[in-house]
Amino acid sequence: MARNLYYEDETVKTHFNKEMLGWLFSYIRKRRRTYLTILGLLISGTLLSLVPAALNMQIINRVLPVNGVVPGGSLTVAVIIITACAGVFAGDVAVNYFGQKLANRMGNDIVYEMRSQLYQKLMRLGFDYYDGHPAGKILVRVTNYVDEVANIFINCLSDILLRCGTMLLSLLAVVLIDVRLAAVVLVSMCFLSLIIFKLAKELSRRAEIDRNKNSNRMAFLAENINGLSVVKAFNREALNDEIHKELNETYRNAFLYTTRVREIFFPLSHGIVRLSCVILIYAVSLLIVTYGGPGELTLGALVSVTTYMQIFSEAVFNVCQRLQDISVLTTNLEKIYDTMEAEENVTEAKGSYSLPEIKGEVEFRKVTFSYDGIENVLEDFSLRVNPGSTIALIGPTGVGKTTVINLLNRFYDIGSGTILVDGHDIRDVTLDSLRGQIGVMMQEGFIFQGSILENIRFARPDATDSECMEAARQALAEDFILKLPDGYATIISENSSLVSGGERQMLSFARLILQNPRMIILDEATSSIDSETEQRIQKAIKKVLEGRTSFVIAHRLSTIQDADTILYIDSKNIREMGTHQELLDRKGKYFRLLKAGETN
Repeated sequence: MARNLYYEDETVKTHFNKEMLGWLFSYIRKRRRTYLTILGLLISGTLLSLVPAALNMQIINRVLPVNGVVPGGSLTVAVIIITACAGVFAGDVAVNYFGQKLANRMGNDIVYEMRSQLYQKLMRLGFDYYDGHPAGKILVRVTNYVDEVANIFINCLSDILLRCGTMLLSLLAVVLIDVRLAAVVLVSMCFLSLIIFKLAKELSRRAEIDRNKNSNRMAFLAENINGLSVVKAFNREALNDEIHKELNETYRNAFLYTTRVREIFFPLSHGIVRLSCVILIYAVSLLIVTYGGPGELTLGALVSVTTYMQIFSEAVFNVCQRLQDISVLTTNLEKIYDTMEAEENVTEAKGSYSLPEIKGEVEFRKVTFSYDGIENVLEDFSLRVNPGSTIALIGPTGVGKTTVINLLNRFYDIGSGTILVDGHDIRDVTLDSLRGQIGVMMQEGFIFQGSILENIRFARPDATDSECMEAARQALAEDFILKLPDGYATIISENSSLVSGGERQMLSFARLILQNPRMIILDEATSSIDSETEQRIQKAIKKVLEGRTSFVIAHRLSTIQDADTILYIDSKNIREMGTHQELLDRKGKYFRLLKAGETN
């Protein structure tokens, strides 16, 4: 898969559609009772918010003096109305409090579930997915985008339903009061709604652009933090600072580009809607009063209509605000959905079974593999390894040495052919049972944030402290560990200066010893260790390898010359195979490589 670089905008296979909307609502369906309760509270709040305008009309028409005369029973009516108002306001506060409380809880529960599912998905995805997506862009999906999605559930969806209901009920109330005023409002709203819809669509398009630019900036930032030592080693601080400024400027311009539409969107949805409603209502009212017409237009009716239109315009404003939020969040959802629906190329077959404890017989049968689906790295690759054998893989850089061990671990799936372990096709067994019996020590031992002891225990979480310490002793790591400020309790991290590259490798070796796997893979395992330390650790490695099938990739002669079989890989297949002495006697590629002073 081609890698999406930090300066390239991300593309998604699917834009927001009904399938994505269904996926989104699947989280709500699991909590339908809670959501229906929230909707019930919101509807109650909407109805309560409309009552004061009706009460105001009654105050004006039945309580206030008319031509200096106080209507009969006005005091009783006033007391009833005031009591009703107090009850309405108290009910409105209670309904909004409990509704918002439930919405917050449900929204955060959904985001918790979505974040968990997204992490699980990322753990299931094969290396091919990560080959095509920078870590920074994955990180922004898991953190920023998912966190912002909470706003859809907590505010947007419920609030849109609430405000749309408010708009409909407000218009219905105006129709009941005076159909002429309602007709004028409806005509004006149709025209304004069309403009708002066009602006919302443009806002969504622009939001996607500025989100992509922010994602690019985050990807560059993550790469620079992870590769800080390389940045400093090559004196790239100033140049990378200029690149970051350019990415930051691009994001800022994209954000301002989006903001220009927002600057039109909000005044139109709030100020203009309210102003147009008020002007039209009073203009039509003036015409009715001046020239007459069917039905009486009372002062109370005019005030109530005006109040309902203010409520209506506030609802329009809130809907527009939420539509803007959703237009931005849909671009986030598209990328989250893209990850959630990404193809898992390495999966367990239906009916897969647990691989029994292995002896270590390995066979590659006519294996062909390509990373990008275009250029093959291996073609018709065949190899048979007896249990307990040590196989060394050498050859020029990029010929497929690491690919062989990646395929054995099923980090990638082969294009054609078969890989067997003790006669079991590795595609027919569970991944846990396969990888759990293969120990891997890579060229760069990754350090996790935590203590030395926790880093060693990573290989086997149930291991005791004494078992971890014994593994460190066998890996010859205890000497440097005890010199650290807090010994085994010393807190380290990937960028920690407390441990050197060679010491990281020794910690990785300790993990491998603690795991006690049936098969071992060493990929440039001693590359960061000095020659003197390597000679000492070779004895420990040989002890660990005893009775276990092992695959070794190394550039030092001392690491490979004692292997049972050495494979010289080039041009997509094995070109030479034999012991160290047999290959030297043949005076072929292996001989010339050693003579040139290198094996990789």
